[in-house]
Amino acid sequence: MTSVELPTSLTLIGESFSPFTHRARWALEYCGVEHGYREYIPTLSEPGLRLRLRRWSGTVSVPILLGEGRIVRGSWDIARFANERSGDVRLGDFSEILPWHELSERALEEGRSRVVRRVLENPDALDEAVAAIFPRVLARPLRFVARDAAARLNRKYAHLVQPSSLRNALLRTREQLGRAGGDFLLGKFSFADITMAVILEMVAPIARTEPPLGPATKACWSDSALAAEFDDLLRWRERLVTRVEPAFSQLRGRIG
Repeated sequence: MTSVELPTSLTLIGESFSPFTHRARWALEYCGVEHGYREYIPTLSEPGLRLRLRRWSGTVSVPILLGEGRIVRGSWDIARFANERSGDVRLGDFSEILPWHELSERALEEGRSRVVRRVLENPDALDEAVAAIFPRVLARPLRFVARDAAARLNRKYAHLVQPSSLRNALLRTREQLGRAGGDFLLGKFSFADITMAVILEMVAPIARTEPPLGPATKACWSDSALAAEFDDLLRWRERLVTRVEPAFSQLRGRIG
């Protein structure tokens, strides 16, 4: 069997627009783990990632952390790795955090499915997806490329969706913050706060992405009804961004 060739330094492969990636990046940055970052482009980047991993069949998804002779898949395991690397378990007790991460996972699965379906129904959002990679003049002729990528994502993840998971997660977050009597779900900042805060990107996106979300795409990510119902949680996110140091780079400077 051919061995997987891994870089000697740590590199996170992810999607800058994705809350799944946000969780991993925030954890690595908060724990002070030095790493590089490489953007993954759905469909187009998949063959290269499969080649790098020597994985020719089955599902591949990001975020993935590569380097130091290891492959760490998924934001949960990447966060646990960062927590251990920090030397002071600054992201908290992961056995206590696990139920919150599972709640976040279900919320993000529903939110991702909703976003993908909205993009499929919105020609302007499809054109923005193409223009993020190719010259704008090619957006309409290559719209089928974006539609195919979105349709593949829809097929890949639709079976994971549990209806009402997003709203239920927001309700549980509100309830726990009330019980905790502060801005941290478990009494002090932990990965529980990260994993629940990022689901608000599915309600009112603010994270810095590269390239930036176009107006049509941003509308696909937004939910005005949930934003109005959970305005208190949006304000909670603002407080996290301004209170927690080091601040998460994709949110730094995005509030106020």
